[in-house]
Parts: sequence; C-alpha cells; structure tokens
Amino acid sequence: MKNSKYSLGSQNENEDETSDEFPEVDHIGLYTLGMYFILSTPLILSAARGLGYVFTTAPVSYRCLAKECENPGDTTLHPLWLPNAVPYTDGKPATCSRFTVQNVTDSCLTTVFTNDTEPCDAWVYDPEEITILNEWDLTCDNNLWKLTLPGTINNFGQFLGLTLCGHLSDKYGRRNLLVVATLMSSIFGLIRSFSFNYWMFITFEFLDAFSGSAVYSAAFVLGMELVGPKKRALASILTCTMYIVFVVFLGLFAMWFRSWRVLLRIFYTAGLFALFLPFIVPDSVRWLLSKKRIEEAEAVLRKIAAGNKIEISEKSILLIRNWKNKNHDKVDTTNPPDVSAVRQVIGNRTVLIRLIICTYCWVANVFVYYGLSLGSIYVPGDKYINFILVSLVEIPALFVAWILADYLGRKPTLSLTFFLSGIFCIITIFIPADWGYLPLIVFLCGKFCITTAYHLIYMYTTEMFPTSLRHSLLGLCSMVGRIGSMSAPQTPLLAHYMKSLPFILYGVMGISASFLSLSFPETLGIKLPDTVCEAAKIGEARKKERSDSRVI
Repeated sequence: MKNSKYSLGSQNENEDETSDEFPEVDHIGLYTLGMYFILSTPLILSAARGLGYVFTTAPVSYRCLAKECENPGDTTLHPLWLPNAVPYTDGKPATCSRFTVQNVTDSCLTTVFTNDTEPCDAWVYDPEEITILNEWDLTCDNNLWKLTLPGTINNFGQFLGLTLCGHLSDKYGRRNLLVVATLMSSIFGLIRSFSFNYWMFITFEFLDAFSGSAVYSAAFVLGMELVGPKKRALASILTCTMYIVFVVFLGLFAMWFRSWRVLLRIFYTAGLFALFLPFIVPDSVRWLLSKKRIEEAEAVLRKIAAGNKIEISEKSILLIRNWKNKNHDKVDTTNPPDVSAVRQVIGNRTVLIRLIICTYCWVANVFVYYGLSLGSIYVPGDKYINFILVSLVEIPALFVAWILADYLGRKPTLSLTFFLSGIFCIITIFIPADWGYLPLIVFLCGKFCITTAYHLIYMYTTEMFPTSLRHSLLGLCSMVGRIGSMSAPQTPLLAHYMKSLPFILYGVMGISASFLSLSFPETLGIKLPDTVCEAAKIGEARKKERSDSRVI
C-alpha cells in the first residue's frame, strides 16, 4: 500500500507535502546501520536491568547444616551420611528441617538422631553459584517473598519512571533522555553490585529501574524515527534483535561466572559508554521539526544523506522550506504544545478508546511475556540452558513478526499471536511432566507467540498515535503494562496454592487481548500521524477506501 494514498488530516496540497516522508530516511545505508549498531549499546544495560533479577535472585541448591557431623568451613552438599541427619521427600533432602540429636558421637550414624524434626538454623549451599539467596541466607518459605520482591520492585520502579520518560523525551529529545537514563542506571547498577545487605540491594534495584526505565523505549523511538514507513518493520526488528542478543549474553555470562555481583558489574560497566552517544548519534528529524528547530533538522537530514552516500533530494529541500513557512506563517492550533497528552487524548473519543484497549493489551502482553521468561528457570533441566533457549526462540519470532506484519498487516498478526499464546499456555496445563520434551516444546511455542505479539505491539503503538505525543503515549502504555510485569514475579507464589494457576491466567489474558486488539485500525504502509486528528482518521481512511472499492 503506497504512502501517498494517505495524507490524513491534510487540508491542502502544501500540507500534504509537509507531512510526506523524507526520501533520505527511507533509505537504509551504512550510516543508518551504524546508528542502529551504536544505539544497541544502551540495550546491553536494558537487558541486564530488565531480566537480571532472574539470576541475582535465582534459587540455589541447599540443605541444613548438621554441626554434629561436619565442620561449617569444610562441607559438601551431598555427603553419604546426609539421610541420617535430614528427612527425605521423593528422593530429595529437606531444606528447612533436620532430625533432632539424641547422642553426640564422632560418627553420624542413624542412632545419633531421633525421628523428630526441628527447624534448621544454618545451611550448606551449592558452592558453584552465588545469588542473594546464599549471600544473605534467604532460605525456606518464610523468605520466599524476599526472592520474588526484587522482580516486583524492579518493575514498580520502571512503572514510576515511565510516567516521566515519555514527557521528558518529547520535550527534551529522545537522544538526551537516552544518554541521561543510561548513565544514571549504570551508576545505580554498579553501586547495587556492592550491596552489603538485602535492603541496600532492594533500594538500588528500585533506583536503577526508575532511572533506566526510558532506555529501551527512547532507543526504540529514536530508531523508528530514523527511517520512513517502508522500513519501520525492519527498524523494529533490528532494535529488538540486538536486545535479544544481549539477553542471551546475560544467560551465557550468568552460566559462566555464576556470581550475581560479577554479572552486574560486567553489564553495567558497558552502559558507561553512553557518555559518547551525544557526539555520535543525532536526534530525530521528526522530533526536531515538531519543536520547530528547522535548521538542526535540515543539518541532520544532510548528515544522514551524506552518511548513506546519497544526494539530498529537491523534495526534501522543498519540505524543509515548507516547514519553515508553515511555522513562520501560522500557529499550529491542532496540537498546542502546552496542552497535556491526557487532555488531547480525552478530547478525541476514537483515540481515547484506542488508548484504553492498547493499555490492556500491554498489560496482558507483558504479564505473559515476563511470566514465561521467569518461569523458564523452573522448567526441568539446567536453568541457564532453559533461559537461553527461551530467549533464543525470540529470534525466529522477530522474523515472523516482521514478515507477517508486512504481509498480513499489523492487526491480524497481533490478534493471531495473542490468541495462540493463550491457547499454548492452557494446553501446557494438561500435558504430564513426564512426557519427554513435549511440555518444553509447548512452553517454547507459547513464548514464541507472545514474543511475536510483544514486538508487534511496540511497533503498532508508535504507528497509532501522533508525533507530538508518540513517546508520551508509548511511555503511558508501557508504564501501565508494568502492572503485568510487576505481577509476573509473584507467580511462583501462586503456584504454591495451585500449580496450574499461572498458566490459566496467561491463557485468559492472551485470548482476551486477542479479541480486543481487533478494534485497532490497520497501519500497514501509512505515514506516521503528526496530529491527534490524523491519528483518529487512520481507521476512517481505511474504511472509506474499502467502501469506495465496493462501490467500484
């Protein structure tokens, strides 16, 4: 579908021209690819911040310390005498209770212990890995909440941070926010790696998440606005691919070092390279134009053209001049810059309903996505390998999202993947755990589908809302979506009451989001709307086109 078919909200030929895309940003050359590679640097930090708590709070094998049988400074996890000292259930030693002692001797025979049990007061841990569990003795059921709390605190920090980052990005620029957020997150993350107690760890988990909440969305929007509508799906795939690669590296480094402190220091040190971003990455042409910084926008456009080894077109020069005339001759009364995003959206019923449905879809998507990501370490097998596999399955999901989004359209692809993710989650409930690899395969299929939906909804959200509010509303949707990610870390607690309950919730939310997303307008091939009115008319233009085709 050609872009020229849709000049939404235009009143005359001059405005049609100014709302067209610049040819230079429709071309992905060496310069554009280089910018995407550089923009991937903050995503290293985003991966560590977003999912690092999977490993910093990961379960570690442990048992009770039997002081009568061993020296606390010289222990092994599974000594031969252990069945005499602690009760076993299903072939596994108890982790929080031990047999009481009746006779203290030099040996650890059965006669030393009674059949009565008592709570443990010290533990022996797997020496091969260090998480906050064995760092601060967060053992047994009464401390389980301390292991799930960091994930919720992390996402709560992002929830609060996202209330500001969209506004700051639209006001001060995507690049400036990206640099500041990355540096602040890096500093707090490095301080957290030196935590000397649990509450210091929790405090800096929150500060890291709050300050770094803008990193991914700012990089994503900046990347999307570097290109035209023909390349937006590809731009989305490039950004998301780099994020997935760094999540896989997170699993690989966690498996290699097996120390939560070392892991944090490696990833957060990399984030300090954001110091160099202002000297390399320009702000987006669209944002500069929306702020009437015409000369800077023209300079960036010329830089893009030169870097991609193409000539700046006469059309682009004309569009820049039209922007100059437009901004000198009249004031844009459609979207006054001092009117809040909330007032603008509330004033347009179509966009308001779209936003409400969009926020629910985000909650459902994020809840299922993070729930399955976190659940990977509880699937039978090596938790590191499981996490890496669950992350790797996102790569083919990216390409499927890219192909189907441009072939079938955004709406049917999003609805289908939401629906299938819910179905696979429900099917998982009915598959016995001893059916070989089938439970894992179905689990991976569910993650594949929800990942496809996740990538689509990011791109879809940026296409349904206007330039002046794009990052604000993307931030709002992402912020509300954090309700899902705040809830996801608590699903291991739900499983204690009903093992299948998490997957029932995943299925219901995925299927309901599937049907609600059918109300969205199709945005395949259209130009990004610049005003609220243009955003509202996306669906109307599609309906009118279909109506005209029927008449013909």
